[in-house]
Amino acid sequence: MNQTARGNSDIRDQVRRKPRVMIYGVGFYGMEAVRILAKKGWPIVAAVNRAGPKIGQDLGRLAGLNEDLGVIVQDCETADYAALGADIALVVQTERLSLNLMAYQRLLGAGINVICHGSESYFPQGADPELAEKIDALAKQGSVTFTGTGIWDFSRIWPGILIAGPCSELRSLNHHSLTNAELANERMMRGYGVDMTQAAFAQKVTKVPGQLGELYKGIPHHVMHALGFTITNVTERREPVLSDQPVWCRILNRSLDPGTSLGLRIVASVETAEGPTASAHIELRILAEGEAEHMMWTVDGRPPSKIRVDRADGVHTSAACMVNRIPDVIAAPSGVRLISQLGPLRPSPT
Repeated sequence: MNQTARGNSDIRDQVRRKPRVMIYGVGFYGMEAVRILAKKGWPIVAAVNRAGPKIGQDLGRLAGLNEDLGVIVQDCETADYAALGADIALVVQTERLSLNLMAYQRLLGAGINVICHGSESYFPQGADPELAEKIDALAKQGSVTFTGTGIWDFSRIWPGILIAGPCSELRSLNHHSLTNAELANERMMRGYGVDMTQAAFAQKVTKVPGQLGELYKGIPHHVMHALGFTITNVTERREPVLSDQPVWCRILNRSLDPGTSLGLRIVASVETAEGPTASAHIELRILAEGEAEHMMWTVDGRPPSKIRVDRADGVHTSAACMVNRIPDVIAAPSGVRLISQLGPLRPSPT
């Protein structure tokens, strides 16, 4: 059997049997993925995390399963990745490719497929082309696949692709979303700029990328790239969301004064050589009474259309998207593969 045929046979074997999964990062999203995997009966063969109190603990106990899984959390710096026996790793660390690169190198170098939850991993070519090429080369060298996914898979990227499908004329695609800043922890909420003065917001969020800057422009960029357009320009503007009335903040248990930032507004635009454009209007902020999280795409063209996704339980949804992508990623060709290349997300039948 030649090497290509043997490789294809190995992939088919991985897809047919239950995949052996490892967790890289045992925070909220990683632990939710553990609970989903345990319920499905998919084997979790390893877990790693940065040094700290979670090292040496059983993964089942950390995930609140009230039983041992027999998987002891190892230090990510000292684990022997080649000996872990994993088909695929769920990487749940940071949003940035550069900060996750060491994890990618360890896993891809050991021949382990990677699903990353970080926002830049959805579209590495748009976030950092040079780093994307490096990750692609690492994955191909290890004959494995790298993909980024999570809640954006079903709520942001694929709705934008699908709504353009029936268009005979397309002038623009427009994405609007509202995310409740108070569903995050206090650290994340402050990363959205909540409770900052306008001067502090300008210094910490507008003038520098901050925690979320340059991430959300990847949404319309990815969608237009997936639709086959030639991208000529991508821009992003960040500004505070303000109110002239006091607004109650549940997490801080106090009202925010008028003129204090309630969160972050991101406005992104994409231009193409062919003419059609795309835009995104993203708000991550404290919600007013009666408001709910939602994602929406609209078409300026023929036929005019609208898709709206009302989301709930974001942690579970993100983790479930990662788990349900596992068979697609294992079966995909080696290298960096975008979710837009893998087809719409589907639930796993087993």
